Amino acid sequence: MPNSNFQPLDNYSVESEENKNDQMEVIESYNPETRVMLERFILVLIAIGLIVGAILSVGVVYILDKTGFTTPPSQQPIDLGN
Repeated sequence: MPNSNFQPLDNYSVESEENKNDQMEVIESYNPETRVMLERFILVLIAIGLIVGAILSVGVVYILDKTGFTTPPSQQPIDLGN
């Protein structure tokens, strides 16, 4: 069964240009308070990420130190056969 929503290419391109213009108007008419709120939200997310990352890295270093993975291996002298 053919697509019943088919539109000719010319009509579609005109509609898409109108939709783009409508979308641009919506984007350009933002509320300044919303922008400030979004900036704060992003900064809070970054701060939380830094805090969680710092806690995890300290925890990993602590666990690696307790399990002995951070100690250098013991070096054995090499016998050159002299």
